[in-house]
Amino acid sequence: MKKPQEDYEAFVAKFERKRTSDDCYTPPEVYDIVLGWLSEQVDLAGAQIIRPFWPDTDYKQVEYPDGCVVVDNPPFSRFVEIVRWYLDRGVRFFLFAPHTTIFNLDAPYTRLVCGASVIYENGAEVCTSFASNLFGDVLAMSVPDLNERLKAVGRNKNPLPRYSYPSHVLTFYDLARCARHGVAISIPRSEAAFVRRLDSQQAAKKAIYGSGFLLSDRQAARMEAALLEADRHKAEKAAQEIEAHAWAISDRERAVIAELSKQAQ
Repeated sequence: MKKPQEDYEAFVAKFERKRTSDDCYTPPEVYDIVLGWLSEQVDLAGAQIIRPFWPDTDYKQVEYPDGCVVVDNPPFSRFVEIVRWYLDRGVRFFLFAPHTTIFNLDAPYTRLVCGASVIYENGAEVCTSFASNLFGDVLAMSVPDLNERLKAVGRNKNPLPRYSYPSHVLTFYDLARCARHGVAISIPRSEAAFVRRLDSQQAAKKAIYGSGFLLSDRQAARMEAALLEADRHKAEKAAQEIEAHAWAISDRERAVIAELSKQAQ
């Protein structure tokens, strides 16, 4: 039988709003950088900045004063719908957008390809670009200066410390490396001893994250060889992925290109 406390927590959980990947709310420092960059590119003087995307808020019911500009991070799953809605109503916008699908919609807006890795307030790290109707007839553009500014935000955050351990120390991460890259290895219990921290970590009050095991010379050598093999598999896979298939342009598409080139003369 469950404990009463567990029953109560399960009951309460039924009424909590379930978070999804759309709950990627923008950290203030990231938003300020984006808005600051935009104000350098576009004259926003006198324009009211609107942020309509909040939990349990319907962006279609928000008031959009004449001349306003929406600068916000929409739910990515509804990106196409939102862009079309704003274009149909002449609402000016500069929206955060999922980097890999920024070209998916054929519509008159500018794709600002940034590709910056942004960590949102829910902890999700998303490769981010932008979409806007503030840049006239520009179809797409790269924005390296905005990329650099957003990367600087990540660099300014205190990074988690990274530790390396000798081959005689087995951690869960070592076996995860092997599993991810197709290397099977098992360690016998008789040649390993559980350890939470090394003696060298005592003075610094540090410990092995997730604990670990001390290995015999034989098992340490096996583990070291397995990790080298895992790294080799990883490198081989990366090399194979680089070899992209070269797609050809059809006669119909060449005719389209010729027409575009004629119009540009």
